[in-house]
Amino acid sequence: MNFRPITPDDVKPLQRLFMESLSDLIRREQFEDADLLDEEVARLNTTIQDSFDDDFVDVFVVERDGKIVGTAALLPPNDIITAHLDVETGALEIGCVYVAPNQQRQGVGSFLLTEVMATLDEGAIFYLDAGFPSSQEYWEKRLGPPTMILEHYWGLGAPHKIWKITKSPG
Repeated sequence: MNFRPITPDDVKPLQRLFMESLSDLIRREQFEDADLLDEEVARLNTTIQDSFDDDFVDVFVVERDGKIVGTAALLPPNDIITAHLDVETGALEIGCVYVAPNQQRQGVGSFLLTEVMATLDEGAIFYLDAGFPSSQEYWEKRLGPPTMILEHYWGLGAPHKIWKITKSPG
């Protein structure tokens, strides 16, 4: 697998990855919000554009056999995080983490997180949040219990979870 920052040539493949991943996720999670897919893809496309225009946003991809199979971003913490936690100056969020459905459970997500974290300085503080139940389950296995659970954030019985992590040595 190859980890690298995105280039302008990656925009179209990333849009396909977002549509494929989100469509699969929404189907598996049985969400019925008709606008969710379009809104999330629009937000992700904005993040991609921001990575070309904003020094505080970096988007990375993982390639396997020359094809983009995963993506993640380092960016300023989002509004949900900043509204509920006292965010340290300079802290970042690891966001926009998506892995192609046919590549999931094959180490791509772990590789992606390890590589993104390797770009951070020792002692750096970062946040990660998740609203989809399957994403929350994945991150709890990978990162442990969340720092904060916003009960019923997305509706009755639908929490939003936030992790705060300090990068340890090594």
